[in-house]
Amino acid sequence: MTRWMLPAMAGFSLLVGCQPAATETSAASAEAASPACMLTVGWDPWEPYSYETLEGRITGLDVDLVRQMGEAADCEVRFHKGNWVALLDELRAGEIDVLMAATPTADRRDFAHFSEPYRDESFALFAQQAKAQMYQGTSLEALLTDGKRIGITDGYYYGDGVQALLSDPQFDAQIIAAPVPEANYRHLEEGLVDVVIGDPYVASAVLRRTGLGEAIEQLRGHVHAGTVTFMFSRESVSAEQVTAMNAALDRLESAGHIAGTLDRYRGS
Repeated sequence: MTRWMLPAMAGFSLLVGCQPAATETSAASAEAASPACMLTVGWDPWEPYSYETLEGRITGLDVDLVRQMGEAADCEVRFHKGNWVALLDELRAGEIDVLMAATPTADRRDFAHFSEPYRDESFALFAQQAKAQMYQGTSLEALLTDGKRIGITDGYYYGDGVQALLSDPQFDAQIIAAPVPEANYRHLEEGLVDVVIGDPYVASAVLRRTGLGEAIEQLRGHVHAGTVTFMFSRESVSAEQVTAMNAALDRLESAGHIAGTLDRYRGS
């Protein structure tokens, strides 16, 4: 993972949602204990990156990393649940401050700042186990040209090459969008789509939880591989505040905390 090394900022009193650390009558110790800011982080169910336990705790790889970033920046982190499309609209309006696992795009830069990349991601193709051998080695473009229906998650970004195919008007009727990843694999099981584009780690969690692991198979190779960032609302977070968060991420990376979290969730 490549990261620009940024100097740690001396203070974070200008961060989004910041309140005075203490009233005039508060003790100095209380002032020192108060967080310098508060960030509202949007999340959608995307195990193992972000999900809710049976006890109601929000957790996951990205959730742990954004919590660590907040702690390193002396910033309280709160979570707000939604689906990805709605969360993008809320970030645009400044109703939430941060989204996790985001890819910088020209459209998103109109309303968002981005941190430096903090982890890698990839997307692969999934098919019914009975048809997987038939589709092995076939490109996404060839599948679309052959009339196959492709399941995607609404609002997700799959890389420039894939997005160009998905936005081609000649394939409009073949692109079936679902609000959450789990719905894609249900559609695949039911024969409503022929192939799903999905994150292998998310797919593994969904197929295990739903019992679909024997019916659905990942095809070899990846249709996209890249990096992801934290995305900050331009309405509620300044560029200087993003620089502060990058400095916090750099300290976490230098201390090995990011690599340790990735290894823990990915079983390395």
